[in-house]
Amino acid sequence: MTTLTFQTTSLSVINQHNQTFISARDLGLALTYKNPTSDIMRIYDRNADEFTAEMTALIEMPTAGGLQKVRIFSLRGAHLIAMFARTKVAKDFRKWVLDILDREVSQNANQIQPLADEPLNLLVQAYHFLYQASDLRTKVQPTFIGIDIDRHFGSHYLHNLGKPLSQCMENIQAYIHASAERLMFVQGMASLLETPTAKKAVFK
Repeated sequence: MTTLTFQTTSLSVINQHNQTFISARDLGLALTYKNPTSDIMRIYDRNADEFTAEMTALIEMPTAGGLQKVRIFSLRGAHLIAMFARTKVAKDFRKWVLDILDREVSQNANQIQPLADEPLNLLVQAYHFLYQASDLRTKVQPTFIGIDIDRHFGSHYLHNLGKPLSQCMENIQAYIHASAERLMFVQGMASLLETPTAKKAVFK
């Protein structure tokens, strides 16, 4: 299993939806809590409304006591936990997490092949031409022009154009949407590198 190291503490990396997650126990150990899991869960329970579904999850993992549900935190979630933590290493941990986030953002950005203006314009133009061709086929097929085409080129000609045209248009749409989603993910991760704010934790 891949690990990250904060000072002298090794944290096991849990891959969830291609993102780095850390267990509550490892997070507590890194933040030097005496009761790692329960202390982290106490912080989380008091501030659960500030955590999104992308920042934490409850998953089943094999433990010494068998298969159990374990609370895990993304790097964003770990950073927010550290904002509420009051241990001596909390500040250093927050900086460390941001450094890891920065690296992940850079790696994801490098994996994305941004669409330059010219290729994007070509894709958009291709989509519109395909749409026009599909629309023309639909309108022509039942007319005398369609009948004439069937007579000269075969009845399969116009019919067989339908599926390839629609598939090409769907593929172009899917590619552009997927690229946009990856770009939004990177931009969202990058926004985390801005100085965050959190309410002051009150321990009773």
